[in-house]
Amino acid sequence: MIAVVGMLLMASCSNKQSESFTVTGTIENAPGKKVFLMEIPYSSPQPIVVDSVTLDKKGSFTLKGGRKEEQIYGLSLENGPEILLVNDADEVNIKLDVSNYRNYKVTGSPASESLHKLFEEYGRKDSTLFITMKSIDSLQKAGGNDSTLVMARAKRDAQSQEMTNTVKKFISESPSPAARFYAIGLASRTVPPDELKQLVDQSVAKFKDHQGLAGLSQMLAANSARKQPDYPLMNQQAPEINMPDNSGKMISLSSFKGKYVLVDFWASWCGPCRKENPNVVAAYNKFKSKNFTILGVSLDQDKAAWQQAVAKDNLTWTHISDLKQWESAAVPAYGIEGIPFNVLVDPQGKIVASNLRGPDLEVKLQELLK
Repeated sequence: MIAVVGMLLMASCSNKQSESFTVTGTIENAPGKKVFLMEIPYSSPQPIVVDSVTLDKKGSFTLKGGRKEEQIYGLSLENGPEILLVNDADEVNIKLDVSNYRNYKVTGSPASESLHKLFEEYGRKDSTLFITMKSIDSLQKAGGNDSTLVMARAKRDAQSQEMTNTVKKFISESPSPAARFYAIGLASRTVPPDELKQLVDQSVAKFKDHQGLAGLSQMLAANSARKQPDYPLMNQQAPEINMPDNSGKMISLSSFKGKYVLVDFWASWCGPCRKENPNVVAAYNKFKSKNFTILGVSLDQDKAAWQQAVAKDNLTWTHISDLKQWESAAVPAYGIEGIPFNVLVDPQGKIVASNLRGPDLEVKLQELLK
């Protein structure tokens, strides 16, 4: 869990500690004798050990940490698990049995208790979603029928949204700035950037003096302002593509005019392309009834391998290829430097987005195909 926070810890925090809090507790079945209290600074993903102690014969311990402002701490066992705490109280008490470490008890710290409940609820939903994802993968490999796959994907989407709603509700309602900060790290996995920014802005408005949240807001603003190099063909007419499909029939990109078309450049031999295909399949099934389709353009050379990959990955849209690999006419026309790569073409034939990967594809389609 601590690693998730590290993805977002770029804010500034330099004041010296002026207060302290105490963590006491008992640990049963500890794999080692040492226990550490680690500050997880907002300025770095690297935890800082602020106190350590050897467990006594009863497994008891006492540790001290700082309270310059409300923030996250980690209680770490030698060769054992880690527990996240918030320094929102003078005294925090932990009761932990390492053989059943997820069911630890924390008292004295409302924020630490709330995070524990969030982890439990979020973890249960995450496990359920994982089972559904495995089921979809099995159905695809077994050649499951379309209706079964559609139902399974709808279930997956609903479960994913439920996870998102759980963490968004926690962020909106938590009275702890540090707990909100950590939960925002969880939310960044599934919440679209504009919604994530709203959650951060709401939290900053409520906790105006919290340095961690303020720094996080500044980081998001800086990332938003830092533009990536524009794709040279952005907002221009998409270059024509005219290639045979797997039956030899010539197909042109212009024949799809009037629809949003994702021109997806990939190949059967491209590992990252094959890993990305489930995301493309999910987007296609979600938006194909909303004036959207996909044109797969393969940089293959082996026709049989190309056809087998199309079938195995359940890519049910139109596919074309001149079977010239990197010598394909599409490569210089679209400035392709690597695959997977795609462009989104609007109904007038203009390129409106490029290189949409992972959740970015669904986010963009949701924006355009309301």
